[in-house]
Amino acid sequence: MRMTDSEFRFQLIKEYLKPNKCNYVFIAEDATSSICRIGYDATLNSFIDFSAPLIGGVPQPNSFQTENFEQLELWFNEIVLSDPPFILAADRSNNRAKAIEIFKRWLFIYHQCLAQDIHVIGFSTDADARFLRAMRLCSRFFCNITRF
Repeated sequence: MRMTDSEFRFQLIKEYLKPNKCNYVFIAEDATSSICRIGYDATLNSFIDFSAPLIGGVPQPNSFQTENFEQLELWFNEIVLSDPPFILAADRSNNRAKAIEIFKRWLFIYHQCLAQDIHVIGFSTDADARFLRAMRLCSRFFCNITRF
């Protein structure tokens, strides 16, 4: 399905959720691509982009080095497939949005989803200061909306 820049796909998200009989979503905003792939780093002689095993909660580097095809096949078979993320909207940013504008966009998304009987249970994003400030506005955590 073709996407138009800055166009929200609220009707499509409802169709996307129907097979799972779910009407709760968590909105994540990020500039990172959501297309997953496995790569090979020749300098490390290691496959990359697999989820590294955790030891004591810490991901272990270079965990996927092998000369054995069967081992590589085993790693691929251990990948748990899940529904891909639904992209509600895509837009370009000039990096000038203020926290209050982000907060207002989230309110818009919340209300538009609610009109489709979809309940947004939260928003998240990367560590950009404006987005963190918008999260603080949402939670009223050490901030006052009248200051923004």
